[in-house]
Amino acid sequence: MKSSKFTPAIETDIYQKITDLFIEKMESGVNPWCKTWSTSGIVPKNYFSKQSYHGINLFLLGMTPYDVPFFCTFNQAKAQGGSIRKGAKSLPVVYWNVVDSKTETVTRDGQTEPKKNAFIKYYNVFNVRDVEGIDFVLPEPTVAQNPNETINICENIVANMPMAPAIRHANKDAAYYVPSADYINMPSIEQFNTSAEYYNVLFHEMTHSTGHQSRLNREGVTNLCRFGSTNYSKEELVAELGAAFLSTFTGIANSALIDNSAAYLKGWLRSLKEDKKFIFWAAKEAQKAVNFIAPNLTDLQEMQEEE
Repeated sequence: MKSSKFTPAIETDIYQKITDLFIEKMESGVNPWCKTWSTSGIVPKNYFSKQSYHGINLFLLGMTPYDVPFFCTFNQAKAQGGSIRKGAKSLPVVYWNVVDSKTETVTRDGQTEPKKNAFIKYYNVFNVRDVEGIDFVLPEPTVAQNPNETINICENIVANMPMAPAIRHANKDAAYYVPSADYINMPSIEQFNTSAEYYNVLFHEMTHSTGHQSRLNREGVTNLCRFGSTNYSKEELVAELGAAFLSTFTGIANSALIDNSAAYLKGWLRSLKEDKKFIFWAAKEAQKAVNFIAPNLTDLQEMQEEE
């Protein structure tokens, strides 16, 4: 395993706090990474700063019971003359704060520089539905949009993936990725109930393909993992989260991501309870995969929102 550039100095209670949120949702039968926003193609973002939330924050903010993906902090609402509705519950947003330590490290060119320590921190945000006294201007819901535009975005993501594996339709009965031959097999799109379901499954397999040794070289793909093993289950979660990232962006997040996700639920819950860093690792690897599949995803999103 490659050594990290930073040596994290971690507040472990934050890991546990976030992990407990996922465990609570999963034990209640809720998929915490499958959120149906009413505003297609817009990932959760801060209403005032317009900053989009990515990585594990995408799923944390998906736990809101509301139908709009816009959030703000208590201070932001207060500064605009608003107030938080009584009884409203906040959601955490995590980030890394990197600081220089008193010790030094040697760089590749022989120079010395302060060693970096990364501290995980979080702050709380509220959904704009819980803010009173501010007239928020929100986008129209997805029912007013052309579903063909959503599928076109999916097609563009597939067509423009760098170093993409071949996509075949030889076996009509299963979807899978073959690392040894570096290709994806998919049933034909006509076999799915909707085009959205087809692309959800394809995004899952594309995420797997990023683990190939010629791409991100992820252990769950490069090493043959026994079905049902811990490493197999971990790789499936990376693919599930990667598909969820892409599905949220394209606006097809309502569809089931993989047929047998329920079969992995028990294993994922066990991993979450045993390792408070597990969901952070999986979300990080999934974000890397999405960045590889669609490196210009942020630019494409901004263009879409301006139209």
